[in-house]
Order: sequence, then structure tokens, then C-alpha cells
Amino acid sequence: MRREEKSDLISALQSSLKSANGVFVIENHGLTVREMETLRNELRPLVSLFKVVKNRLMKLALADTDFAPVSDMMKRPTAVAIATDALAVTKVLAKFADEHPNLTIVGGKMDADVLGVDDIVQLSKLPSLLEIRSTIARILVEPASRLARVSAEYGKKEN
Repeated sequence: MRREEKSDLISALQSSLKSANGVFVIENHGLTVREMETLRNELRPLVSLFKVVKNRLMKLALADTDFAPVSDMMKRPTAVAIATDALAVTKVLAKFADEHPNLTIVGGKMDADVLGVDDIVQLSKLPSLLEIRSTIARILVEPASRLARVSAEYGKKEN
């Protein structure tokens, strides 16, 4: 890779990091090309970038960002997921790691916290924002629907 290609890649990585709310590092040793493509396809709507990057280039891109602590996790050949929906990415990575033992989640950073493997697995078990919203909506609507059912039954009883 030529010097200008490297600087273009670093610039692209930095621009992706500006809009990210999470960065996750995985070791992809032993995964087939088909398995990597499957993972990439599952992550595509949730990330701005999922790429196998040279550690040195990624560390340069991370240097002056909030995600700088992630560079300490990059020791072996790694792939990086720069997330736009970090919680959903944790769910996909944890599920994929369960199904494919060759995938190793190294860690990541989400908001202000540096995450280890156990943290990512714990976050993957939390409900998504959509699930939380639907639960709240159900809780808000349920008393009114119960009142309507009771009123309807009471109306039937008098007749």
C-alpha cells in the first residue's frame, strides 16, 4: 500500500470514528471467507465500517479520538467494527461468537466505557431500544384496554 493510500485510509477511518458511538475489536483468526462475509452482512446496517485493518494504521486513526483506549486491545490481526448502533452490534457479535468459536471478541469502547469481553456479552443480553419502547407502550396502553374490557362486560351484564 502506498503512502497516499494509507493516509486516505486513515482519513476515512477518522471520519467514520467521528459519527460512531462504539468501536469493537475482534480477532478473526480461523474464520473462513464465507463466515466473515456472513458477519459483515449481519453488521452492515449497524456499523459505518467493518474492516480488517492493519493495527498500526488503526492506531494512528484512533490516536486523537475518544476511542484511543481501544488501540491497546490491538495486538494480533484484528477486525474493527465502528458502530452507529453499539448495543445492536454487541448482540450480533455475541451471537456470532457463540456460533463460531474461531471468532474472538477482544473488547471495545462504547460511550465513555472501555469494555471487555464479559461487558460486551452482558450488554448483548439487554433489550434493544425498540424492545424497551414497545414495553413502555404496552404498559401505557394496558390500563385503558382493561378498563374498556371491564366496561364492555359490565354493559353486557345489565342487559
